[in-house]
Amino acid sequence: MPDSACHTCPLRTPFLLTAVLAFVVLVLPVTGCDLAADPQRPGEDGRLLVVATTTMIEDLTQRLAGDVAEVRGILRPGEDPHVYRPRPADAELIHRADLVLANGHYFEEGLGRIIDQQATGTVAHLAEDERITTLEDLEDAAAPDPHCWFNVAYFMYYVENARDALIELDPDNADHYRKQAEVYLAELDELHAWVGEQIASIPSEQRVMVTGHDAFQYFGRAYDIEVHAIIGISTEQQPRPDDIRQLEQLVRDRGVQALFFESSISHALNQAIRDIAQATGATLGGELYSDSLGDEDSPASTYIDMVRYNVETIVTALK
Repeated sequence: MPDSACHTCPLRTPFLLTAVLAFVVLVLPVTGCDLAADPQRPGEDGRLLVVATTTMIEDLTQRLAGDVAEVRGILRPGEDPHVYRPRPADAELIHRADLVLANGHYFEEGLGRIIDQQATGTVAHLAEDERITTLEDLEDAAAPDPHCWFNVAYFMYYVENARDALIELDPDNADHYRKQAEVYLAELDELHAWVGEQIASIPSEQRVMVTGHDAFQYFGRAYDIEVHAIIGISTEQQPRPDDIRQLEQLVRDRGVQALFFESSISHALNQAIRDIAQATGATLGGELYSDSLGDEDSPASTYIDMVRYNVETIVTALK
């Protein structure tokens, strides 16, 4: 898999993030020396230390390796990867890791350069797979849409790529990783079929969903539902008045029944969704989980639960 597509483009990096990255690069040699002497350092019990960038990838890694490797996640439930500002501890963890599992396609913008500069182990970008047909970002043709996991069949490729990376680094546990992946892939295959059946139950003329940012295009393509959003794939973008007016007109013209807000985007974007609903008479269909899973007390604490919850929310609102 290519290594470059996940790297952060300097022109897309805000000044504050540049300062944080510079700080991390300066301090890591010192903290790295301290960590080497730390008897509690992760991974020193002989197990692999596997670091996952996003909550979805952390969940799949726990399914594959949680019994035999130490799995650590960087982003926390509810955090937005598009605007995430790295903590100094992130660089330490990445530096220690035997394996870093990332989405790629610029999704982890705030972590990409740190991974490039500080990772000493293997880095695998799970979405950068030739079997995945990427969609382009309409706002930036140089950046593919990274939200590939919303096509469950594509997320199965994530699992296979993570499995293969684990086996390569830890062949002694290869049978374990294969068995865990086999069970998980069977569950995902069943989920993929279920999603298609559920969305197909919505009358075709009502299969139009509107969200805050453009995270659901792979979902729409895979399961035949039309998707619109206020802004593009990155939540760093600001909604423009013309975009909001055009979306309001689309909601009226198409008779869109419900609009959805999201769990990990800004209050301003969710408020814009509420304003459009009020202006057009459409209902609020509920909250969807997009770029992050929910916490352990939520109905979306795992990838499978998140997909099921989103689909049930969409179907209930649009039927």
